[in-house]
Amino acid sequence: MDNERRLEIIREIDANAIIRKDDIIFKLDNIDFRYNTTKKNFYTDKDWFGRVPHIMKDGKICIFGNIELHLNEIIEENSLESIVCKYIPWLFRLPLELKLLEFIFEIEYYVESYLGYEAKEGKIKNNLSQTKMKINTVEQLWETIEEMENYSTYEIYIKSYEDYSIFLRKENNVIYYERDSYKKARQRIIGKKCNNLIGKTAFIGVGSVNSYIIKYGLANGLNDIVLIDHDKYTVDNSFRFAFPYRGKKKIYAVKEFCRNLDKVNLKLFNLNIRADSDANIISGCKRIIVSVDNFMSWIQIASFLEKSCSEDVEIILAAINNFGENAKLVKTNSKQIVNTTYNFLFKSKITERRELIGNGCGRSIAIYDEELLVKLAKKVIKSLVEKINGDEIIYVETEKD
Repeated sequence: MDNERRLEIIREIDANAIIRKDDIIFKLDNIDFRYNTTKKNFYTDKDWFGRVPHIMKDGKICIFGNIELHLNEIIEENSLESIVCKYIPWLFRLPLELKLLEFIFEIEYYVESYLGYEAKEGKIKNNLSQTKMKINTVEQLWETIEEMENYSTYEIYIKSYEDYSIFLRKENNVIYYERDSYKKARQRIIGKKCNNLIGKTAFIGVGSVNSYIIKYGLANGLNDIVLIDHDKYTVDNSFRFAFPYRGKKKIYAVKEFCRNLDKVNLKLFNLNIRADSDANIISGCKRIIVSVDNFMSWIQIASFLEKSCSEDVEIILAAINNFGENAKLVKTNSKQIVNTTYNFLFKSKITERRELIGNGCGRSIAIYDEELLVKLAKKVIKSLVEKINGDEIIYVETEKD
C-alpha cells in the first residue's frame, strides 16, 4: 500500500493531512496526530498520557493498556481506515465518565506506568478499614490514589457508574487492587448502569430464543433463575444457541456458562412442561419467559400457566418466524394466557407461514438470523422495565437490504 493511498484514507477526517518524510500528519478536533508509515504506529502529543486512556508515555496510541496499534501489512488498508475514522475519534471524544471507567478497568497498567507504583491483584475488598471515594475527574483519580493512606482500603467509583467500583490498598510502594470481574463483564455488554432486575425469573424452553434472552438478562443483572427444558445441546444447535457446550443438556450448558458468575442463583428442571406439571416448579417466580419449539408445547404450557400462576406473575412469550423475517414478543398474565398464546401463534405478519422458531427445527430447514435473535433478546430485557400494553404483540425486524 503506497503513501498516496494512506493519505487518501486519512483525508477522510482531515482534508489538510500531509506527508512529511515517514509520517502522515493530521488533525482531529484540533488535536495533532501522526501515522508512521514505516513502523505503522499512531502517535499524538505525549501530554495526553494519563489524560486520555490508551495513550503511552511516548504518545503512542494503543488498543488498551500497553497493547500497541501496529498494522499488519496484509490488512493495513482496512485497519487504517477503521482506526482513523472510528477508533481515534471514539477514543478522544469519550465522555469524561467513560474515560474514567476505562482508566479504572485498566488501573494496574496506569498505577505502574503513570504513578510509578508496583501493582498487584489481591483479595482486599472485605477489609474492615474501608473508605468510599467518588471520582469526578481524571486528575482526581490519580490524586486520590497518590494520597491514599498506607494500609487502608479504598473503594473508588464514578457517579454515573456507582454499581461498578474498584478496591485499592496502598502498602508502601505497592498498590493492591481488586475488581468485580462479573460487574466489569456486564458493564461491557450494557454500557451504563448494572442495576439488578428484581424478582425470580423462570425460562420455559432454553433453546435458540431463550438462550439469547438469558445471556442478555445475565448481563443486565438477572441473578435468580429457573431453567426448564429437556433438550440436549447437539451440533445442530451450534449456530443458534448462546451456550455452546456440546453433549450437555441445554440447562446444564447454561449452568456451565454461569459457573464463574457466583452471584447467579440457578434452579434446573430437566423436563418438558405439561398441562398437569407440578406448580412448585415455578414457585416464587415473578416473571416467566416462554419460547419453545412446537405447537403442542405452547398449548401445554399455556394450560399449565393458566392453572399454576397467580395473576400478578408477568408472562412473556417470545419467538422468531421460521423464515427469520421477524421476531415478536408479548406480555400477558395467567388469566389471559390461553387467548394470548393462540393469537401469538396464529397472528403473524407473515400470513402464509404461522410456525414459530423450533417446530422440530433440529430436523428441518429453518432460517436463523443471529442479529434478529440478539435484537429480540435486548427487546425482551428492555420490556421488563418498560410499560407495554398487555397482550399487544411487539414485532422486531431485521434491517432491510
